[in-house]
Amino acid sequence: MLNRLKISLILAPLALMMLVGVYIYSLWSEDRDRRAEIPFDATQVMNRDLLKFHQKRGSFPEKLEDLEGIVWEKKGRNYVSHGRSMMHRNYFYMYSRLNSHRYTLWAIPIGKAREEASTLFLVGTPTSDRRWKGPALPVPDIENLLPAPSSNNLNMLGLFEQPNTRQESKSK
Repeated sequence: MLNRLKISLILAPLALMMLVGVYIYSLWSEDRDRRAEIPFDATQVMNRDLLKFHQKRGSFPEKLEDLEGIVWEKKGRNYVSHGRSMMHRNYFYMYSRLNSHRYTLWAIPIGKAREEASTLFLVGTPTSDRRWKGPALPVPDIENLLPAPSSNNLNMLGLFEQPNTRQESKSK
């Protein structure tokens, strides 16, 4: 009888510790999954990388896929529209080269938590960029986006222009 009691006194705390461990792991896993669903905006990084490409090649790329091997390391990215658009961390990026020294970039949140993020539009040149920011666009509006909309079109979509940003001169 004492042997059974000794085993019970050992197994009960072990089972309790295991139960607490499983509970903590489930909370951590649920939080990690929730965070993975929140869109993360990378337009600053994409703008920086497009400017690096421009410095190296003298013009902006025809499509985002052209950044691989020159600015980005080659790896499997989720490109669509023949490399002109991509999905990354719950954002859909739509790139358009207007001319060799000017481009536009749409950043539209996607996924379950899309309402928690902002839609962004960027017109970039080597010396400056103009940004618009607004609420997440409804899915039907995404299909009708223009590569270079007017300010009025952007305002109608609920996007408002942000203060201008100047690029730092790298010619030192």
